[in-house]
Amino acid sequence: MTVGIVLGAGGPLGWAYHLGVIEGVRDAIGREPGDADRIVGTSAGAAIAAALLTGFSTDEAIELISERPSDNERDQMRSASSGLRQNPLQALRPVAPSLARCVRHVGVTAALVGLLPAGLFPTVMLRKFAATQAWPHQLWVPSVRLDDGHTVVFGRDQVPATLGDALEATSAVPGVFQPKVIEGSRYVDGAVASSTHADILVPESHDVVLISAPTAKPGGGPIRARARRMLETEAASLRADGSRTLVLVPDENVLAAAEGFPRRRPDAASDIVEAARQQTIEAFENRTD
Repeated sequence: MTVGIVLGAGGPLGWAYHLGVIEGVRDAIGREPGDADRIVGTSAGAAIAAALLTGFSTDEAIELISERPSDNERDQMRSASSGLRQNPLQALRPVAPSLARCVRHVGVTAALVGLLPAGLFPTVMLRKFAATQAWPHQLWVPSVRLDDGHTVVFGRDQVPATLGDALEATSAVPGVFQPKVIEGSRYVDGAVASSTHADILVPESHDVVLISAPTAKPGGGPIRARARRMLETEAASLRADGSRTLVLVPDENVLAAAEGFPRRRPDAASDIVEAARQQTIEAFENRTD
């Protein structure tokens, strides 16, 4: 039996939620998620996949997502903010306006992203999620190449990048973080194309696919609504191909545990992990396939 795992985008909540889902898989079926045949990690999902696949324990990963920015990281943020004050017009220039002319090929979201400013903050702090730079053989990391709007899957496509490079690229939220430059091309958050990218597993025809999708959590707003629509379509394509597919989205217990995280309650990560673990166990107990 072949197994695929999809860990989607989701910011700090996504980091903690994915950890809980992985703990729940261990407890529910006694299988180590790191032994999956394929893991697709987008943005927050890539960070957690890399952390666990390169040697971090769950407790160590919780420490990573709970810690406050270091003095060096704060200095970098202050420097970026200073640059905005000195040259505000430069900072507000669209990062890739040419994408608006390619909307038919790249989609509305990517075209709109091209009209955003480049973002202020460096992505180097995101490299901390990789304990080593050795690329886990089963890991795929989607990111969007800003220069043409195409999705590149690091680990699958022939694009040279270290694990740290890929983590920076897939997590470079447009308008917030600076695009990651790799081999002369600029990359931004993989969630620009999809928060999950689960459908890239269809050609591999896995027997079982688990999707952890924190961005598709309940609530309003266009980002969540789009994530839910795309998740539904991607899961349907996997099921049509014969994969037994289990989808996990944060439930009310997880969202209650996450209230105020990370700014007001940086220590809430453990509560989120536990709530997600319990949700995952119940999902396996209640599945009907």
